[in-house]
Amino acid sequence: MDSTTQSQYSPKWQFRFNFFEQHGAPNTPAFKEAYKALPFGQKLKVNFNFFALFFSWIYLFILGMWRKALSVLGLTIVLIILASFMPDIVARGLGMGWSLLIALTTNYSYYLDKVKGNVSWNPFEGMRW
Repeated sequence: MDSTTQSQYSPKWQFRFNFFEQHGAPNTPAFKEAYKALPFGQKLKVNFNFFALFFSWIYLFILGMWRKALSVLGLTIVLIILASFMPDIVARGLGMGWSLLIALTTNYSYYLDKVKGNVSWNPFEGMRW
């Protein structure tokens, strides 16, 4: 990532982008090894997005990833419909799990969008599975 592109992002995003640039996608062995070596706070910084945890598809729209936001919104609607047929405790667990999944995938998705120019509809691209 060149210095002019990098300077337009906050130090937190610069750290994340540099980590992804150096170590690759979260599903690569190089990423996993480098991630294990990070202290807990830096692990959170690289792999977790608190805004995405609470605002999911809205935050993706704010970041400019409208394709991924629409995908997440569509899947969220499907999950809400499915959850309406489940016991309350299961539906709540499903909702929390879905929010966590979005929080864990947003940073790498943003890196792909802004640094690599990948504007796909898949919000889970390059993740661990």
